[in-house]
Amino acid sequence: MAQDPIPARYAQALFETAKAERAVERTLEQLTLVGRLFHDHPALRQFLRNPDVEPADKVGVLDRALKGSWSPLVQAFLRMVLAMGRAEYLPQVVDAFQAAVDADQGRLRAVVRSARPLSAPQLARLRTALAHREHLEIELKTEVDPTLLGGVAIRLGHRVIDGTVRRQLADLRERLHAVRVA
Repeated sequence: MAQDPIPARYAQALFETAKAERAVERTLEQLTLVGRLFHDHPALRQFLRNPDVEPADKVGVLDRALKGSWSPLVQAFLRMVLAMGRAEYLPQVVDAFQAAVDADQGRLRAVVRSARPLSAPQLARLRTALAHREHLEIELKTEVDPTLLGGVAIRLGHRVIDGTVRRQLADLRERLHAVRVA
């Protein structure tokens, strides 16, 4: 899955500015909070996306929601994004900014889905194997998905490693259909 270039460009520009100002972590924290507000509050999301509302009013609402605790950099960035009518991209900007921070710090986030919770030793082995394969520090997040028959599915950024039983059975089915019986 390709990353959308519009939010990626916004995020990269913000990242470079935040890095130059030595404010990457603070910017990430504030941007993540804005993303969470956008995700968790449908009325706010609709308000920010509304083209009939002035960008200054949108920024004012965000300022009240954040209680004025955001940096001038994040405030200016959001003012620009909202003025350009790009509010719908905010969640993707947050994700792209996080990815830029991770890449800069030599870290890769992985989401591991399994039918049952994995044990600490299993997670440690998985983290070690992924770190060896990717040559990066791996930060694992786990999700239990009872719809899986077994095995694991790992999402590394925009790539997926599908080691689920369902996938293995589908591969076996394809190979069996390809075999000619004489």
